[in-house]
Amino acid sequence: MKTLPTQKRALAKRAALIQAGRESFANRGYEQSTAKVIAEDAAVATGTFYQNFQNKDELLRVIAQLKRDEIFHAVPGLETKQSRLDPLEHSTELLFRKVLEIVYHYHESEAELHQVLEQRRFIDPLLDEILLKSEAVLEEKVLAYVKAHNKENPEAVAYNLFAMAEGLVHRHVFGHPLSSKEDTLDLGAKMLACYFECEHR
Repeated sequence: MKTLPTQKRALAKRAALIQAGRESFANRGYEQSTAKVIAEDAAVATGTFYQNFQNKDELLRVIAQLKRDEIFHAVPGLETKQSRLDPLEHSTELLFRKVLEIVYHYHESEAELHQVLEQRRFIDPLLDEILLKSEAVLEEKVLAYVKAHNKENPEAVAYNLFAMAEGLVHRHVFGHPLSSKEDTLDLGAKMLACYFECEHR
């Protein structure tokens, strides 16, 4: 990837291109989102696009990295010290509900962009690597929480919990749900938390 510019004005133009790219990929799709079109949307010259990105694939990878960072910082900590907090104030169910809500918003807010990323990941190995890392950082947070509860085979448990949460969100956002978003997230959080809170009842 090309190096970041250092001047404030150049950084502002790059940010405008990234935002225009997010909107163009979401609204026009991959094929119609050309460098020229994105530059026009960002109110910059096409040459400025190529000063910042080699092509639109590189721009899409940058957008994927930014989305990864956004969701990573939004998800509450699942580290071991979190599990020592007052369970009445920080129950497992409430924590999973918050995580599900953030992941849902991540998919719902830019659903069309997310679909472009998912389609292109099978064609672009570098994009696929970024998306795999995005999934991995969230799995690591779940894994930290599982380990804090001293569960056997924590890696497998974290993988299953994350896959269940991801599948639930994908099915509801991109499918034809029979229940409301709120009911789905409430029940999903309860079911995920039950592994920790209900197994000995």
